[in-house]
Parts: sequence; C-alpha cells; structure tokens
Amino acid sequence: MNISRDITRALGALGILWILTAAGCPQYENISPAEIGMMLTPTGYEDKIYTPGQINIGEKDSNGQGNQLVLIQRSGWAIKEQFIVEGEGADADHRCLTADGAPMSLDIRLLFALPDYSTPAGQKDLARIFLLGNPQQVQGKDRVLRISTQSLYEEQAQQQVRGRVRQMCSKYKSFSDAFASYSDESALGMTKTIERAVGQILVEQKVPIRLVSAFVSNMKPDPTIIAAIAAQQAAEKRVEAIRTLTDFLDNDPTGNRAMVYKFQGWQEIVNQANANGHNTIFMTDIGQNSQRVVPLLPVGR
Repeated sequence: MNISRDITRALGALGILWILTAAGCPQYENISPAEIGMMLTPTGYEDKIYTPGQINIGEKDSNGQGNQLVLIQRSGWAIKEQFIVEGEGADADHRCLTADGAPMSLDIRLLFALPDYSTPAGQKDLARIFLLGNPQQVQGKDRVLRISTQSLYEEQAQQQVRGRVRQMCSKYKSFSDAFASYSDESALGMTKTIERAVGQILVEQKVPIRLVSAFVSNMKPDPTIIAAIAAQQAAEKRVEAIRTLTDFLDNDPTGNRAMVYKFQGWQEIVNQANANGHNTIFMTDIGQNSQRVVPLLPVGR
C-alpha cells in the first residue's frame, strides 16, 4: 500500500516537472534575409534591432504570455498612385484637374526605403516605425508578427500625397502646360516637383521612411479633350483645304479649272446616289461663254 502511494507521488512529481519544463522551453524564430525585427515584450519594444538569423524570443510565463517578434521588410518597396478619369473605379477622388477644369490621367510611382538604421538617428526613426505600424500575426506563428510597409505608407501619408498632387495639377493652365512640365526633366519639371512635395509631406507627417525616388508616367488627357482637339484640328485642315482650292480656281482666268471641278462634284453625287439604289442623270449644255445644268430627278430601281 505504501509502495503504491510512493509510486503515485513520484509520477505526480514527474508530471509537474514535465509541465514546468515544457512551460520554460525557449522558442527560436528565424528572421529572413529580406527582413529585420524588434522584440515586443509585455512592457514594450526592446531597444535593439535584430538582423537576419535565428533568435531566441524567450519563454512563456505560467499565464502563457511572452515576448513576440515583430518583423518588417528591410528592402525598398514601390507604391503606384493612380489618377484616372475613366473605367472601373473612376470617381471624384481619382480625378486630377488642371486649372481649366479638364481632367487628366497620370500614374506616380514612388520608391520608399527604411531609414539608415546603422546610425543612431536611423535607429531612432526605425523604432518609431515599429510604434506607428499595425503588426499582423504571421500565419502559423503565434508569437511572430509582421508590419506591412505598404500599409505604413497608406495609413500615414497616402491621403496627404494624393491631395498635394491634385493641388499641383490645378496650377497648370491646361493639359498642354501640364504635359510640357511632364516632359521637363529639370528641377522645375513635374517629376522633380512631385518628388520634393512627397518628401516634404513625410517630414510634415513625421513619417520616418525615406523617399528614394518619384516618377510620373502614363499621362494623358480625358478622352473628351482628345476628341475636341481632334475635331478642332480637322476643322482647321478643312478650312485650309477650302482656301487652297479657292485660290487654285481663282487663279484660272479661263474657267476650265472650275468646270472640271464641277464635273468631278457631279460625278461624286451620281456615284453616291447609285450606291444608295438610285439612278441619277445630269444633263448639261455647255456653251463657249456659259453653261447650263439640268439635273433630273433620281429614278428608283
């Protein structure tokens, strides 16, 4: 009886020891070469940056609480801001208007990077990024979180950037002026101006990410503007053609040019009528100094 009781006690002690040992096991996690991390403790972030490799994030306490590893992409990332005037998703927020009220399309490609965390100032900025970010749990990892660099930009600076771009567009008198600035590669051109504006917004909003570059592309006017420009050019060409033809006929004192032109015009009328299912005949009696044309009514086939 005493032997059974001793065995039971021994087994109970081993069970408790196993539970304590399991609860006190350290947990190792990997940081990939594309990421860096910081340790989030129950009292806040550690003042240390973890580079790629395997690290011990510590043990859980008796309540199942413990440190968490928070990761972020360390390489640069690209953002494309689109301003569109037609197609799916087009609305007032997507329009970029010039001063004359005409909408235009353009894409702005932004390349961002983390601060230089090899310096004390960069390390301070990086710590602020972890505080600003909204980390999400990594699938299959109960103690590993990740901050999306894209969401960091979207939450902290996107609306200000889009608003500033629309303000800049409104300062151009027309699409022609905007396109001239778009083609200008100097410091006064559209691309460099937008690059400076985005960098200024990051400073104003105290967003500690670096703007590597900005590039404007895919710029075009609203389709209605294109149609209006084409119509105007076509009208100008027609006026020019009429002027050329009038001068050509007026410079012929014999009148032969005018007569030939009239014959050509009548022939076109006849051809068009025949194509529409009618027979059209023109009879003319041309004298030396005068000419008389008698058109007959179309005869249905």
